[in-house]
Amino acid sequence: MATAAIGFVDSAKAITISYVSNPLNGSHIHFQGGGGPNAHTFTFVPTTNDFTLTSGTCAGCVGEITGTFTIGTVTPIPGGAMAPVTGTGTLVIHDGFGNNLTASLTWVDITQIGTSGTLDIGGALNLTGITYSGINPDLRALAHAGSASDTLDFTFNPAVSLFVLRNGGQHNTSFSGTVTAQTPDGGASVALLGIALAGVGGLRRIFRARKT
Repeated sequence: MATAAIGFVDSAKAITISYVSNPLNGSHIHFQGGGGPNAHTFTFVPTTNDFTLTSGTCAGCVGEITGTFTIGTVTPIPGGAMAPVTGTGTLVIHDGFGNNLTASLTWVDITQIGTSGTLDIGGALNLTGITYSGINPDLRALAHAGSASDTLDFTFNPAVSLFVLRNGGQHNTSFSGTVTAQTPDGGASVALLGIALAGVGGLRRIFRARKT
Protein backbone atom coordinates (compact mmCIF):
# COMPACT_ATOMS: atom_id res chain seq x y z
CA MET A 1 0.00 0.00 0.00
CA ALA A 2 2.83 2.41 0.85
CA THR A 3 4.42 1.90 -2.55
CA ALA A 4 1.18 2.62 -4.40
CA ALA A 5 0.59 5.84 -2.43
CA ILE A 6 4.09 7.23 -2.92
CA GLY A 7 4.01 6.33 -6.62
CA PHE A 8 1.80 9.33 -7.34
CA VAL A 9 4.53 11.81 -6.36
CA ASP A 10 5.94 13.74 -9.35
CA SER A 11 9.21 15.51 -8.44
CA ALA A 12 9.95 17.41 -11.68
CA LYS A 13 8.45 18.67 -14.90
CA ALA A 14 9.91 19.73 -18.22
CA ILE A 15 9.81 23.28 -19.55
CA THR A 16 10.59 24.10 -23.18
CA ILE A 17 11.05 27.55 -24.75
CA SER A 18 11.67 28.07 -28.47
CA TYR A 19 13.30 31.02 -30.21
CA VAL A 20 14.28 32.21 -33.70
CA SER A 21 16.74 34.75 -35.05
CA ASN A 22 15.12 38.18 -34.88
CA PRO A 23 13.63 38.99 -38.32
CA LEU A 24 13.42 42.71 -37.47
CA ASN A 25 17.16 43.33 -37.39
CA GLY A 26 18.56 40.74 -39.79
CA SER A 27 20.17 38.74 -37.00
CA HIS A 28 22.19 35.67 -37.95
CA ILE A 29 24.92 33.27 -36.93
CA HIS A 30 28.22 34.40 -38.46
CA PHE A 31 30.93 31.87 -39.35
CA GLN A 32 34.27 33.64 -39.66
CA GLY A 33 35.98 30.82 -41.55
CA GLY A 34 39.74 30.41 -41.77
CA GLY A 35 40.86 34.00 -42.19
CA GLY A 36 41.72 36.78 -39.75
CA PRO A 37 42.50 36.79 -36.03
CA ASN A 38 39.23 35.01 -35.19
CA ALA A 39 39.73 32.13 -37.61
CA HIS A 40 37.56 29.02 -37.10
CA THR A 41 35.07 30.93 -34.92
CA PHE A 42 31.40 31.87 -35.02
CA THR A 43 29.41 34.61 -33.32
CA PHE A 44 25.82 35.87 -33.25
CA VAL A 45 25.08 39.20 -34.94
CA PRO A 46 24.04 41.78 -33.84
CA THR A 47 25.10 41.60 -30.20
CA THR A 48 21.73 42.87 -28.92
CA ASN A 49 18.23 41.49 -29.48
CA ASP A 50 19.40 38.84 -31.94
CA PHE A 51 16.56 36.39 -31.20
CA THR A 52 12.84 36.39 -30.40
CA LEU A 53 11.01 33.86 -28.21
CA THR A 54 8.21 32.06 -30.06
CA SER A 55 6.63 29.99 -27.30
CA GLY A 56 5.80 30.03 -23.60
CA THR A 57 4.73 32.81 -21.27
CA CYS A 58 7.45 35.12 -22.62
CA ALA A 59 6.60 34.65 -26.32
CA GLY A 60 7.54 37.84 -28.14
CA CYS A 61 10.32 38.68 -25.69
CA VAL A 62 13.72 39.34 -27.22
CA GLY A 63 17.22 38.40 -26.14
CA GLU A 64 20.77 37.88 -27.31
CA ILE A 65 23.56 35.35 -27.45
CA THR A 66 26.99 36.87 -26.96
CA GLY A 67 30.50 35.39 -27.04
CA THR A 68 32.96 34.01 -29.56
CA PHE A 69 33.00 30.24 -30.07
CA THR A 70 35.75 28.21 -31.76
CA ILE A 71 35.21 25.14 -33.95
CA GLY A 72 37.75 22.39 -33.30
CA THR A 73 39.02 19.59 -35.52
CA VAL A 74 36.38 18.39 -37.98
CA THR A 75 35.60 14.66 -38.02
CA PRO A 76 33.64 13.06 -40.89
CA ILE A 77 30.45 11.16 -40.00
CA PRO A 78 27.91 9.45 -42.29
CA GLY A 79 26.30 12.18 -44.38
CA GLY A 80 28.31 15.04 -42.89
CA ALA A 81 30.76 15.98 -40.16
CA MET A 82 31.04 17.08 -36.54
CA ALA A 83 33.52 18.96 -34.36
CA PRO A 84 33.95 20.08 -30.76
CA VAL A 85 33.18 23.70 -29.89
CA THR A 86 35.02 25.70 -27.23
CA GLY A 87 34.40 29.13 -25.77
CA THR A 88 31.93 30.55 -23.28
CA GLY A 89 29.31 33.21 -23.87
CA THR A 90 26.09 34.49 -22.35
CA LEU A 91 22.41 34.03 -23.15
CA VAL A 92 20.14 36.89 -22.08
CA ILE A 93 16.34 37.13 -22.26
CA HIS A 94 14.62 40.48 -21.63
CA ASP A 95 11.18 40.00 -20.04
CA GLY A 96 9.87 43.38 -21.22
CA PHE A 97 9.53 44.72 -17.67
CA GLY A 98 13.11 45.67 -16.99
CA ASN A 99 14.28 42.26 -15.74
CA ASN A 100 16.69 39.94 -17.54
CA LEU A 101 17.30 36.21 -17.41
CA THR A 102 21.01 35.53 -17.80
CA ALA A 103 22.94 32.28 -18.17
CA SER A 104 26.44 31.15 -19.05
CA LEU A 105 26.45 29.39 -22.44
CA THR A 106 28.72 26.80 -24.03
CA TRP A 107 27.92 24.94 -27.26
CA VAL A 108 29.85 21.66 -26.69
CA ASP A 109 29.76 20.51 -30.34
CA ILE A 110 28.61 21.32 -33.86
CA THR A 111 27.17 18.81 -36.34
CA GLN A 112 26.47 19.24 -40.06
CA ILE A 113 24.46 16.75 -42.14
CA GLY A 114 23.40 17.78 -45.63
CA THR A 115 21.96 21.29 -45.55
CA SER A 116 21.34 21.23 -41.79
CA GLY A 117 23.59 22.12 -38.87
CA THR A 118 23.07 21.75 -35.13
CA LEU A 119 24.82 23.09 -32.04
CA ASP A 120 24.71 20.84 -28.95
CA ILE A 121 23.01 18.01 -30.82
CA GLY A 122 23.19 15.72 -27.77
CA GLY A 123 21.23 18.10 -25.55
CA ALA A 124 23.98 18.57 -22.95
CA LEU A 125 23.27 20.98 -20.09
CA ASN A 126 25.08 23.89 -21.72
CA LEU A 127 23.18 26.72 -19.99
CA THR A 128 24.37 27.09 -16.41
CA GLY A 129 24.17 29.63 -13.61
CA ILE A 130 20.72 30.79 -14.73
CA THR A 131 19.48 33.84 -12.80
CA TYR A 132 16.28 35.90 -13.01
CA SER A 133 14.55 38.21 -10.53
CA GLY A 134 11.35 39.03 -12.44
CA ILE A 135 7.86 37.51 -12.37
CA ASN A 136 7.53 35.75 -15.76
CA PRO A 137 6.54 32.12 -14.95
CA ASP A 138 8.68 30.37 -17.57
CA LEU A 139 11.76 32.46 -16.85
CA ARG A 140 11.31 31.92 -13.11
CA ALA A 141 11.06 28.16 -13.75
CA LEU A 142 14.31 28.19 -15.74
CA ALA A 143 16.07 30.11 -12.98
CA HIS A 144 14.70 27.66 -10.43
CA ALA A 145 16.13 24.77 -12.49
CA GLY A 146 19.54 26.48 -12.52
CA SER A 147 20.70 24.74 -15.71
CA ALA A 148 19.20 23.82 -19.07
CA SER A 149 19.91 22.46 -22.55
CA ASP A 150 20.04 24.91 -25.45
CA THR A 151 20.02 23.23 -28.87
CA LEU A 152 20.32 25.45 -31.95
CA ASP A 153 19.66 24.64 -35.62
CA PHE A 154 20.69 26.42 -38.81
CA THR A 155 20.49 25.70 -42.55
CA PHE A 156 22.54 26.48 -45.65
CA ASN A 157 20.86 25.80 -48.99
CA PRO A 158 22.81 24.85 -51.04
CA ALA A 159 24.69 22.93 -48.37
CA VAL A 160 27.91 24.25 -46.88
CA SER A 161 30.16 21.64 -45.31
CA LEU A 162 31.41 22.01 -41.75
CA PHE A 163 34.96 21.93 -43.10
CA VAL A 164 34.18 25.01 -45.20
CA LEU A 165 32.39 26.75 -42.32
CA ARG A 166 35.55 26.29 -40.25
CA ASN A 167 38.25 26.84 -42.86
CA GLY A 168 36.68 28.62 -45.82
CA GLY A 169 35.31 32.12 -46.28
CA GLN A 170 32.69 33.87 -44.17
CA HIS A 171 29.12 32.53 -44.08
CA ASN A 172 25.93 33.84 -42.48
CA THR A 173 22.52 32.27 -41.91
CA SER A 174 19.43 32.52 -39.71
CA PHE A 175 18.89 30.16 -36.80
CA SER A 176 16.34 28.69 -34.39
CA GLY A 177 16.77 27.12 -30.98
CA THR A 178 15.09 25.33 -28.10
CA VAL A 179 15.82 25.67 -24.39
CA THR A 180 14.74 22.70 -22.27
CA ALA A 181 15.02 22.20 -18.51
CA GLN A 182 13.79 19.77 -15.90
CA THR A 183 12.35 22.06 -13.26
CA PRO A 184 11.72 20.99 -9.65
CA ASP A 185 8.13 21.65 -8.69
CA GLY A 186 9.03 23.43 -5.45
CA GLY A 187 7.09 22.27 -2.43
CA ALA A 188 4.42 20.37 -4.34
CA SER A 189 6.28 17.05 -4.29
CA VAL A 190 7.12 17.42 -0.62
CA ALA A 191 3.49 18.15 0.17
CA LEU A 192 2.26 15.18 -1.87
CA LEU A 193 4.80 12.92 -0.22
CA GLY A 194 3.63 14.11 3.18
CA ILE A 195 0.03 13.39 2.25
CA ALA A 196 0.95 9.95 0.97
CA LEU A 197 2.86 9.06 4.13
CA ALA A 198 0.06 10.42 6.29
CA GLY A 199 -2.38 8.21 4.41
CA VAL A 200 -0.20 5.17 4.99
CA GLY A 201 -0.03 6.00 8.68
CA GLY A 202 -3.79 6.31 8.84
CA LEU A 203 -4.30 2.91 7.18
CA ARG A 204 -1.92 1.33 9.66
CA ARG A 205 -3.90 2.76 12.58
CA ILE A 206 -7.13 1.44 11.07
CA PHE A 207 -5.65 -2.05 10.67
CA ARG A 208 -4.37 -2.02 14.25
CA ALA A 209 -7.76 -0.93 15.56
CA ARG A 210 -9.47 -3.75 13.69
CA LYS A 211 -7.05 -6.29 15.11
CA THR A 212 -7.78 -5.18 18.66
